[in-house]
Amino acid sequence: MSWKDTLSAIAPTIATALGGPFAGAATKFLAAKFLGDENAPDVDLEHFILGANPEQLAQIKASDNEFKLQMEKIGVDVFKLEVADKGNAREHNKDSNMPAVLSLTLTAFIIGIVCALFYMEPPEGARNVLFMLLGVVIKEWSNSMHYWYGTTRGSQEKTRLLK
Repeated sequence: MSWKDTLSAIAPTIATALGGPFAGAATKFLAAKFLGDENAPDVDLEHFILGANPEQLAQIKASDNEFKLQMEKIGVDVFKLEVADKGNAREHNKDSNMPAVLSLTLTAFIIGIVCALFYMEPPEGARNVLFMLLGVVIKEWSNSMHYWYGTTRGSQEKTRLLK
């Protein structure tokens, strides 16, 4: 699990900000709060989060609300920005065939890898690599389906409430 995945699980507001235009603010907030230096490199922040003990994880979780309040003070809703960003991506690509091509290509890769695993004997040591590759491709395929159908019911509800 990456440090950003860990952060997503315990501090969703900060993690969401890291994926958007306020990534610098989120990084500086975390670095200042937990490393004592807002200009600490990302790798130090990564090591801190991945090595955090339960007490530190609880502190990170508590800081998520503090970060949210700071963003609200300056009129920023990071979740609204995320929804707008995804909406913009769909809008910008509405006349492009590329999202469809990528989705179909990922679907073909999944079918190919599954067929290879069931009907062919992979070289010794390659079976684990094929399983890993299948996991990565399925994750990206899932993301491409989210592009077409939306991410989750909760996200759809959030979008409805924001309008």
